[in-house]
Amino acid sequence: MGKDPETAGGPEPAGGPPKEAENRLRWGSHLEFLLAAVGMAVGTGNVWRFPYLAQKNGGGAFLIPYCIMLAVEGIPLMFMELSLGQRLQQGSIKTWSKIRPYLKGIGIAQVVVSFSMTVYYPIVMTWCMYYFYLSFSNPLPWVKEECDAARADYSCCLNDSAKHFYYVSALQVTSSISDNGGFVNGVVICWVISWVMTYACLFKGPESLGKAAYFTATFPYLVLFCLFCRGVSLEGAGRGIKVLFTPDFSVLYDPNVWMDAAGQIFYSLSVGFGALICFASYNPIKNDCRKDAIFISLVNCGTSVFSGIVVYSILGFREVSTGIKVADVEGGPGLAFIAYTTAVAEMPLPQLWAAAFFFMMVTLALNSEFGTVEACITPLRDFKLFSKISRELLCLIVCCIMFLVGLPMCCRNGLYVFNLWDNYSVTIPLLCVGAMECIAVMWVYGMPRFLKDIEYMTGTVPNKYWQICWKWVSPALIIVVLLSSMIKKMIVPETYESFVGCIESPINDNIPGTKNWNRLIPFTWWAQIFAALMVIAPVMWMPVFVIWKWKADIVPIPYLQGMIDEGMVVKDKPFCFGKEVRKFKENIGLKSSRPAAQNGEGYVVQNMTATNGINPDNTGSKV
Repeated sequence: MGKDPETAGGPEPAGGPPKEAENRLRWGSHLEFLLAAVGMAVGTGNVWRFPYLAQKNGGGAFLIPYCIMLAVEGIPLMFMELSLGQRLQQGSIKTWSKIRPYLKGIGIAQVVVSFSMTVYYPIVMTWCMYYFYLSFSNPLPWVKEECDAARADYSCCLNDSAKHFYYVSALQVTSSISDNGGFVNGVVICWVISWVMTYACLFKGPESLGKAAYFTATFPYLVLFCLFCRGVSLEGAGRGIKVLFTPDFSVLYDPNVWMDAAGQIFYSLSVGFGALICFASYNPIKNDCRKDAIFISLVNCGTSVFSGIVVYSILGFREVSTGIKVADVEGGPGLAFIAYTTAVAEMPLPQLWAAAFFFMMVTLALNSEFGTVEACITPLRDFKLFSKISRELLCLIVCCIMFLVGLPMCCRNGLYVFNLWDNYSVTIPLLCVGAMECIAVMWVYGMPRFLKDIEYMTGTVPNKYWQICWKWVSPALIIVVLLSSMIKKMIVPETYESFVGCIESPINDNIPGTKNWNRLIPFTWWAQIFAALMVIAPVMWMPVFVIWKWKADIVPIPYLQGMIDEGMVVKDKPFCFGKEVRKFKENIGLKSSRPAAQNGEGYVVQNMTATNGINPDNTGSKV
């Protein structure tokens, strides 16, 4: 492998790790890192979002844009984030500030996005935990036999008992986001348990997280395999799988299908949150992060396809048993809590399969929760102010804050609050962060320097495929998806699906029921303001720090000095722009310099005050 340009010629021994790496926490083994990273990437969305998108967007034809986006967007971005964390051995905030002080806003934006994600995402785990507890009832509480004939909405329950139980009994949903209706006791208890579990697995950092990942990252695959074996043996399974994968190639001309594929890849791989940077910072510097990125990405996307087969084989059985069409399914929580529960109620040993499914969902959500909480804690630990606090106490404080902020989602209007957070707190901010990441690494940090880092870590230089994706294709795709998302937000009215009940018996006499029990109504004024603030809160830090720290001194001078001592020829002038050229010369003692001949390779700066290429302080004289 190559010589370490960060330390060569610097105050540390050549090829040694940076100072920050000496006392940094480490994974117990490389397997622990892979399990934790896979667990973070593979979440509940793999089970309930991808199958729905595939079925909606042309079935098997959707796999074409999905795989293309994986190759040119997903894997390259994951490789980039793992490389940054592993090379700089820092959390997200200090990683970006070390590249340039004015890029610190990217790291803060990642922490804010991770905080937002961590506030609302545990409610999914909470609902799954609640359903896991209810799965031990005999009979299951969402079957028609449990409908109460004394209720005014008895006919609604008979029409769709699983949907009735989800809205009326489990979550006790109100008809408006403005009516919180008080706490749902069972949900609150599960909310407390979910955060206790999160803290128990994270308080020791990679030491405890790595050990927990042996179970939380592998158990879902055991359950998925068992559900697969049971699902494909059910009557009608082939019908469901056929609906999922029958290709409609005409949809490939629809740009929305490509946008859905790009968005699903971007969000499902957990890039942009800063969690991958944090996880990789606990790896040794000499590690082939390229193989890690490819492995994690393929496992994640393979899990999505496999989950689709499992879910739709069971939905095929549902069609045979109840007459409800396979295609008549909603994406998101409705697929798990309504469609799946309806199907499982018709299966032999329904309690077993219900409990297995919802426990699997709990572990999937818990794995993703680990990554986003760690993305908040690690950057804080990298600052001296918080480094004086024990990790256990800091983790407890962070978890308690997130617990309290997310507690309102345990109220009866919690489903609406969850949808508000889910639609606005992550989508647009994460795309903004992803675009800035590519620009910062390729155009500010510089591709030559980044390639040199990867060569040092892995022993090989990334080929043209990676370089083209990083510099052109990935940022272009992210910007296109970002613009389309923003335009859609501006064109489509800000509404949410309010639960109004069935046509025969609406829950509110003033609002008539509907066929699907929901009605689109506008968000209240305060909800729209809150949505705007959730978008602005993370994004604003990037321009703020660019303006504030633009004239700050260059930080990564040891890296540049190491390249000077090696006499490297640097392509594309990656180091400095404008006034930074002058600062760079002053910091390395180049008081008089001129550009040498390009020779088709790059640009060389020669120190005109040096003697025989050596400065008075015995440092090198050219870049």
